[in-house]
Amino acid sequence: MQFIKQFFSGNQRSVTVKKNIIGSLCIKGISILVSLMLVPMTLGYVSSELYGIWLTLSSIMVWLGFFDVGFTLGLKNKLAEAIALENWERGKALVSTTYFMMLLIFVPLCFILMICIPYVNWAGFLNVNVVYNSEITKVLYVLVACFCLQMIVNVITAVIAAYQKVALSSAFPVIGNILSLIVIYAMTKLCPPSLVNLAYAISLMPILVLIVASIVLFHKKFRPVSPSIHCIEKKYISDLWGLGFKFFFIQIQVVVLYQCTNILISNVAGPNDVTAYNIAYKYLSVAMMLYTIILSPLWPAFTDAYTKKDFAWMRNIYKKMTYVFFVSAICVIVMVLISSFVYKIWIGERAVIPYVMTLAVALYMIVNSWDALQVQLINGIGAIKLQTYVTIIGLVLHIPLSLFLGSHIGAMGVVCSMIVINSIYSLFFTIQIHKILNQTARKIWIS
Repeated sequence: MQFIKQFFSGNQRSVTVKKNIIGSLCIKGISILVSLMLVPMTLGYVSSELYGIWLTLSSIMVWLGFFDVGFTLGLKNKLAEAIALENWERGKALVSTTYFMMLLIFVPLCFILMICIPYVNWAGFLNVNVVYNSEITKVLYVLVACFCLQMIVNVITAVIAAYQKVALSSAFPVIGNILSLIVIYAMTKLCPPSLVNLAYAISLMPILVLIVASIVLFHKKFRPVSPSIHCIEKKYISDLWGLGFKFFFIQIQVVVLYQCTNILISNVAGPNDVTAYNIAYKYLSVAMMLYTIILSPLWPAFTDAYTKKDFAWMRNIYKKMTYVFFVSAICVIVMVLISSFVYKIWIGERAVIPYVMTLAVALYMIVNSWDALQVQLINGIGAIKLQTYVTIIGLVLHIPLSLFLGSHIGAMGVVCSMIVINSIYSLFFTIQIHKILNQTARKIWIS
């Protein structure tokens, strides 16, 4: 009991971060369990082929998420600054303006996509039987409508993050998945297999959770910044756009560098190497799970600390996170050493994962995790101008470098390209965060 009291004592910002970490750990455990249950439950409702179509269609929606041009990410920083200064009038205007901009973007986008959907041969595009074309079209109507609505109501998660309650926002997808699980179970008993019903069950539940959360939170805890049509301020659009667009540009680089990996590996080496890479990545990511959870609440915490010029606290947290990183890196190395044994128990003879692939993925994961620490803190501070320039390296270099190295060393070439680019990022951003924390940053290093 005494240990718990000591753990949750000290600087209020540190206590908030600790509470977010503990909450996120609990939520992450539930999330993994629900996700594991959701897959067999879904496969029990529709066939493996229909489930594969669903995964492909839903993944397309992820790419559309970049149409918000970073407005919600911009809101996270700007609102956290307003809260730190207790400028509630500005906070209310920022939230109201963000909702207005999201409506302005996603309502027209929804209508445009709805008009375009019937004119595409989706069965041919997805390389599936033409008999599914009509059902796929109906599913896309559901997905587009739900996606656009979710992008609008998802503003609440940025508000929650600005209030340094990251664990709370991470609970919403879990609650949505639990509701989806219940609905799918009911459908297995009451309804024939249907891709459209599956789309409703999985897409609508998270939206309902966010809508209920928005109503409750904006009437209670977040009432000082609750949105109002009378508080929309055009002057704040440039504030949100300026910072948000930089985040948007960085996000494009993230898609090119990380989301194209499977396509590049398949192109240079084949699908078996895609399987090897993904299994190695999933296995080793277990070692970095705690590190990632601890890292998550530091973005809004650093926004608050930087606004209040609390550099001592920031330097202290950075030092502690460095220790956490090194412990996590040692865990990754240990997991590499025992990987052959674990693979044999986990997947048996169903796939071959070369030791050199596991080693390469481990090196990439360690370098990327160090880079993630610098970037998360820099994002919280809002000094991302350098990041927008440096990430051009990844945008321009990754695909040609992957193809060049891949032509000589196969799938390893793609992973090596990611290691090289992340090493360059890490060099720049480590220098930048040290300059900021030591208060010697000037010009591009702090803008």
